[in-house]
Amino acid sequence: MLTGRQTLSSIEQATADLRREETDLSSRIERATRSLTDLQTQQSDAYKELARFRLDNHAAETFDERRDAAAREARRLMEKRTQDYNVLADQLREKETAHTQSVKRRDALADEAEAAASRMDELLEEVDSLLEQDTAFLAQRERAEQSAKTAQAAAAKAQTSLQDREDKGKAYEDDRLFMYLWERGFGTPEYDKRGIVRALDRWVAGLIRYQDARANYAMLTSIPERMARHAERCEELAVQEEEKLAELSRAALTRTAGEDLAAKIDSLGKEIEELDGELDAQERSIETLNEALQAFADGEDNGFNKAEGQLSQSLKADDLRDLWREALNTPSPEDEKIIRRIEDQRERTETLQREIRQDRQLLRDIARRRTELSQVTQKFRRSGYDTWDSTFSDNNLTTVLLGELVKGAITGANYWARAKKSHKRRKPRGGRVGFPKGSGLPRSMGGGLGGGFSGGGFGGGSSSGGGSSGGGFSSGGSFGGGGFKTGDTF
Repeated sequence: MLTGRQTLSSIEQATADLRREETDLSSRIERATRSLTDLQTQQSDAYKELARFRLDNHAAETFDERRDAAAREARRLMEKRTQDYNVLADQLREKETAHTQSVKRRDALADEAEAAASRMDELLEEVDSLLEQDTAFLAQRERAEQSAKTAQAAAAKAQTSLQDREDKGKAYEDDRLFMYLWERGFGTPEYDKRGIVRALDRWVAGLIRYQDARANYAMLTSIPERMARHAERCEELAVQEEEKLAELSRAALTRTAGEDLAAKIDSLGKEIEELDGELDAQERSIETLNEALQAFADGEDNGFNKAEGQLSQSLKADDLRDLWREALNTPSPEDEKIIRRIEDQRERTETLQREIRQDRQLLRDIARRRTELSQVTQKFRRSGYDTWDSTFSDNNLTTVLLGELVKGAITGANYWARAKKSHKRRKPRGGRVGFPKGSGLPRSMGGGLGGGFSGGGFGGGSSSGGGSSGGGFSSGGSFGGGGFKTGDTF
């Protein structure tokens, strides 16, 4: 059985290892790219020697000027490119260092929160035993239970009155003459018609006995509104009584623990939630920088393309090919030395190009796998899977499956599906007497009381409980949800 903290720690370590591998490989590609450019420059120098040997002075000078201009521009572009690369690499190192420090701070906070939650869990049964003998608590529990029943009854009555209004009001609303007068406000101080219109309206009202019908319809429509307001007030009172009960539970826990553990857990949860937001922002910045460095590694940046174009212009000139062909046809040993050097440089260039192509493909693959791992890590945090109560029945999540994910044999979606399937949350030990239905517990331990006891879970996301924001009651909107209900149970 794995804990959530163990599982997340293993995933984060694997992600950090891939990040280091990605950074090292990117640096290796950059060094190889610079070496490749140096080789191309040396090849151009060799051609220059060959030109001086074979061409007349005027032709050699013309060639040198063209070649030197291209080489100087290529060198300038590559130096600028190296500077740009170094700036991005330095920024990435700074971001990764800050990210590492944030992860360490989060781990420390999560450890502290887990220890506090475990201690609280161990004390809950003792708190129950104390509260069983606490007359003030028992009296308040009776008041809270009675208030909850009253709120439920009021909600049911409000729902019934709303249904009556819909059923009985249909006959009135289908009567076009009645609705004509009702919408005009006939029979009320708001009615302002005069002359023949007023006379005709009075005549129509007499025909349909409007005054009696209006009184009945007015009462029918006003009752649901009054009942809804009454139900809302009952809900508020029930929440207040539940809050008082939660305060007594917390007070008993505080006396037993010697500190307000519940408040401490909630406070730590909020800190972790804020830190998770920082981590998300840092990871987005790291991803952006990695994408920019990937463009450098792939040779897709503007500086490399321009430098390569300048060198190609120098090396692919028609007279260079002519020089090569003529040199092969001469018996001069000087020509042969230069040709052998050029051939060696060409072979080394091809080898470097092949290695760079392979490394670029590997870098893309590592970047994809690292992204998969990062996404799994974010889902773990957002789902609160590293909280004190999280466990995983599948031990392969930190061994075989994680290894397969790191190697790219399975996707992040595959891994996450296995994690969700094996995830379980254990319930707090208490709850017989204190913290009834989770009222007053930290949110990360299943609490759902809104008034003053809200707080982030350890993982900054969902928790095993949660409850409603109104202190454990919810109406479902317009009393359409079938009345009030109290929050989560243990």
